[in-house]
Amino acid sequence: MLKAIKYNLTHLTDFGGRDSRSTFWLYVLFLALLHTAISLLVSVPIAGSMMGDALVRVQRGASEAEMQQRLFERIGDIMRFSMWLSAVLSLALAALLVAAFARRLHDSGRPGWIAVVAAAMQVLAVIMALATMDDAIRMVALAQTGDLEAVEELRGQFLLQGLLGWVPLILVVVFGIWPSTPADNRYGAAPAAD
Repeated sequence: MLKAIKYNLTHLTDFGGRDSRSTFWLYVLFLALLHTAISLLVSVPIAGSMMGDALVRVQRGASEAEMQQRLFERIGDIMRFSMWLSAVLSLALAALLVAAFARRLHDSGRPGWIAVVAAAMQVLAVIMALATMDDAIRMVALAQTGDLEAVEELRGQFLLQGLLGWVPLILVVVFGIWPSTPADNRYGAAPAAD
């Protein structure tokens, strides 16, 4: 695994040549683990802070309504922070993956521009998510008030955004598992066995 990670990190801008499935998927596993670790390192302290704030308010005798009001305020702030963090992580991971995905596509005889299309779709999904961040936060607040009609109306606009966010992942999975061309192809020699 370390060999695959090192190889891909030293070839971040190399869109030529071919990568084997194992090299590609070990690198994807590394990126997924990195994403999870960063998310946990950020999320756990935030959740702990929110719980600590709630405990302090309970000890001070805050009413249930005051607790809920403060909790919803914090949830909005946390959602905003989480969406920005997710956007940054998504863009960084797309940048770290695009060249490796292009080489993987080459290994199966497919053109590397598919990787650029997947990366562009990811960027578009991130832009759409950030542009609708306030609506997402408002939707959560409306759900708490019980205004389900307003929630359904807002939820409809997130459908396309959600689908667009899944397309790059589906492209990576489908083309990432595609069998390698067993011999040399127009993109170069077959990668060495791992």
